[in-house]
Amino acid sequence: MNSDFEGFEFGADILSALNSAEKGESLTKTIDYTRPLAEYASPQQIADFILTNKKTKHVYTKDLRVNGAVVQDTFEKYLGAKHYGSSTIKEILKTPLHFSFAIDGDKKALEKLEDKKNHFEMGTFAHQAILEPTKFDRVIVEPKSSLSSTEGVNELINFWTKVINDQGYGIDHEGKQITPEEVFDMASGDVVKLNLSMDKIDGKKVYFRSLAVLSGKEAVGETNFLKIQILRKHYERYGGGLLPRLLKHSKREISFYHTDPETGIDVKVRPDALQFEENIGCNAIISIKSSACEDLRAFMANSAKLHYDLSEGMYQEVCSEVTGRDFNCTITIFLQTVAPFAIAVLVWKPEDIEMGKYKYRTALRDIQKCTELGVYPGYDSLAEENTFGLVQMSLPNWNNVELAPKSIEN
Repeated sequence: MNSDFEGFEFGADILSALNSAEKGESLTKTIDYTRPLAEYASPQQIADFILTNKKTKHVYTKDLRVNGAVVQDTFEKYLGAKHYGSSTIKEILKTPLHFSFAIDGDKKALEKLEDKKNHFEMGTFAHQAILEPTKFDRVIVEPKSSLSSTEGVNELINFWTKVINDQGYGIDHEGKQITPEEVFDMASGDVVKLNLSMDKIDGKKVYFRSLAVLSGKEAVGETNFLKIQILRKHYERYGGGLLPRLLKHSKREISFYHTDPETGIDVKVRPDALQFEENIGCNAIISIKSSACEDLRAFMANSAKLHYDLSEGMYQEVCSEVTGRDFNCTITIFLQTVAPFAIAVLVWKPEDIEMGKYKYRTALRDIQKCTELGVYPGYDSLAEENTFGLVQMSLPNWNNVELAPKSIEN
């Protein structure tokens, strides 16, 4: 692939190259497209198909296994696979050292030491609820009872007992529905396992927490509960009810494992959802992004900064190769986690996907070269030859502005 940026041999960040380009130059004109842009699906094509298609179809996972592994595994198992995912691959766009750090033991050791707080994440919940709308019904506001008093703990026990009895079931640790009586027995068993007594406050606390877990509900504060209800309203109203229709019979929680034919590198992807030409007129990658960005312009700028295009281009390539289907569309569902908690359904522009595919291919080639040579240089890889790692600093073009005159005498 020919490019004006061949000097960035070890995968320099594309944004650095863009900043040094002449003003007005289009970077996408310097790369070879993988296909004609007209072959990508457009928003109008998808809308027209949805309007005329009367029946959606379920696509079986086994029918997607053509040239690689397609597995409905857990997220933990996916993370544990030694294949490279997009988050790891895009690190080499910074420097090979960043990539090396992402795959060695230092990063994992550091993550274990970092404090991970266990609290409700609005973005995580919104992401899950879009794929599984029944989660909207699972949130509940728990009483603000004191855990330091027996009276307060008893109030919480009574609250969760009523919740479970009213809904008529609980959910065990394997996700199976169980009777209220089985819930109470399991919660009592948790107390006994810890050699505690229901006559003491410590035993009551264990019992209450077990009831909360086995209820299948998620306790949130009043503020988050209201935010969730607002988000649900926007989900149901967006595009006249587009989202349930767009996601109907999509595949979720599916992992793809593949060996890249050019470099021999093992790669993996796990799109939030896949939708198929039988249902929306094209084979599409669906990504869900929660963000605190205040508007779409800020979100799109952030998407470029975080190289979402590499991830989406990679998803299209890998899913197409593994399934034998032509994935020619990427749809991002934007969820705003700040007021007014708006939703947007965005169809990626073909040029941006092509740029992502270019970054992905360049990154794989750089990984292959670093692996073969056994070297992973840092920012010194961006320096010119024979300069001992001295990198020319260049500020972005937007910094070059004429300053407004000041009326100092007046």
